[in-house]
Amino acid sequence: MSAIVEKLLVNQLDGMIEIPEILSFTCNDRSQLLDQLKVLQMVLRKERNKNEGNSISVTNNQLTKAQSSLNSKDVQEKVERHKKATTQKRQDKLKQMDIEAEALSRALSNKEHESSENIKTRKRTQSSAGSATKKMKEVNIESNKHSKESQQISDDSQSSSTSKKQSQSTGKGTSLMDMYEQCDSEKSRKEVREKAIRMMRQSGYDVSVVEPGEFALKYALSAPYHLFFTRVEKAKETYNQKFSITFPEILDRSLGEIVNSLHLNFMVDVGWLCLQYLLAGQRTDMMILYGDRVDQESLGCNITMIHVDMPSAFGCHHTKIMILQYKDDGIRIVVSTANLYSDDWENRTQGLWISPHLPLLPESANSNDGESPTNFKKDFERYLSKYRHPALTQWIWIVRKADFSAVNVYFVASVPGTHKNVDVDFWGHRKLAQILSQHATLPPDAPQWSIIAQSSSIGSLGPNYESWLSREIVSSMSRETTQGLKSHPKFQFVYPSIENYKRSFDFQTLSSCLPYSLKVHSKQQWIESYLYQWKATRTGRNRAIPHIKSYTRISPDLKSIPWFVLTSANLSKAAWGAQRSNYYIMNYEAGVVFLPKFITGTTTFTIEDEEDPAVPIFRIPYDLPLCRYDSADSPFVNEFFSTHS
Repeated sequence: MSAIVEKLLVNQLDGMIEIPEILSFTCNDRSQLLDQLKVLQMVLRKERNKNEGNSISVTNNQLTKAQSSLNSKDVQEKVERHKKATTQKRQDKLKQMDIEAEALSRALSNKEHESSENIKTRKRTQSSAGSATKKMKEVNIESNKHSKESQQISDDSQSSSTSKKQSQSTGKGTSLMDMYEQCDSEKSRKEVREKAIRMMRQSGYDVSVVEPGEFALKYALSAPYHLFFTRVEKAKETYNQKFSITFPEILDRSLGEIVNSLHLNFMVDVGWLCLQYLLAGQRTDMMILYGDRVDQESLGCNITMIHVDMPSAFGCHHTKIMILQYKDDGIRIVVSTANLYSDDWENRTQGLWISPHLPLLPESANSNDGESPTNFKKDFERYLSKYRHPALTQWIWIVRKADFSAVNVYFVASVPGTHKNVDVDFWGHRKLAQILSQHATLPPDAPQWSIIAQSSSIGSLGPNYESWLSREIVSSMSRETTQGLKSHPKFQFVYPSIENYKRSFDFQTLSSCLPYSLKVHSKQQWIESYLYQWKATRTGRNRAIPHIKSYTRISPDLKSIPWFVLTSANLSKAAWGAQRSNYYIMNYEAGVVFLPKFITGTTTFTIEDEEDPAVPIFRIPYDLPLCRYDSADSPFVNEFFSTHS
């Protein structure tokens, strides 16, 4: 087998790996083969480069050794050695600060609203942050070229007037957007990346980045869950965690060269987003569907911005999805809880699921080919189609032609509107209920397995626990394969208290991503009986306010869960849906459901650290056991700022 692998890799140690259409051995999963080859490529490349100037040939013995090391029981030890080596490399090159730390605006809107309850985003402009933003925008890279005006492109439904020319440009140098447009080769991308880092340092910012070209190994070792939490700038213990991630790592070139990307999100800072591509050494055509744009960068012709019009004034385009298309025509899907602007990637707790590489199906494939065991492809395509926007047609076709067979999670989304008949079970908590009814297996003591909800906002839930929360959400999340009448489990809700906020990194900048209002809370103070504090010392994120949203059930001994949901959906009717005369949803939302049946072949995930677990533990974002609010404490509300200003 090593001789076969040698033929695949011997001339591909430094570039993109291409797998021949016809292989001399049986391969049931080309996507998995590609991921394995990428890891092997890095191992061999590092071995080759140990002695600079010496030509090191790739032999069968080396291949066998590399494969053995990847497959041995000592893989964890290898990961630790790799981690220490890369850590030292970063420390030698860059200071220990996150690239997003002070990259762009701290004067951006810092609150994401739950608009279904008419909670408006409160944008707090800080004078120090404002000067930092201006300073960042006025920086120019030394260049013989004068900065050019970037042409604003308008889509068929939006005016270009909302994007103003960059007023701070001095006309001497190159702007971020100019730099982004100039990345037309691997050499220029490397040069521009170095310029971007120098620009940050010259602006007075300490810069640290994860070295490009190494994320494929971290991704491979994240199997079988591929679940990550964002690295926290001010919590150094999160820097070297194998489950921590920075934005440029998502775009890392070790996963492939990106040629096209789609971003579906709520709040977007285009300049910041382009900077992330620069730092990853990537440049791509980009389409962005958004709810609220928080910058005024001029746009190049390779960036298309489309504002999502909501059918209801109280609805919100709250989804956070990326589709990355690579040079080999394969794609990768990222489902996240973070907006596309700096604050959400600095000192908050966010979650991401990153799909495997999804290769292009052969031309002879049927329309139903390439489906995952979880029907992810069909559900995802249905979601994109609900936008009914012509610009998404190309992306629907890209999804349709991709092989999703390696995907092992379910896709659960919400789309605004009234849903009837069979359409009811496609969206929101009704979709989740259907999935759990078919695939969630619990023991006879299921009523003792508590439901834990965790989100960054709370909608208007009604006058009591039974009016919506118990009747719809708890009911749907209590579903399992065993039929019959059972009492509802205990419901627990993790939401930051005022004391949590005071101890957080957000409090230091007087920013917040928790748009819950005192007016709404005053009508539903009963929720306090179900509230628990945010505690996350186990993952080093105790002071990183959670913008992540997650839902699960947990065993009485706090060691196992039968499923886990990572989603953009806060605990609200707008996000999950409510039954009126018909089933009604106001928001766009998107998430994934992890079920042991499709991932580990078991009935539960282990969530407690063990010395030698049969399968990797599933990492949840908060500490257990949960901790109730102190008697004098209360949930964080927006009005905190007016009383503490």
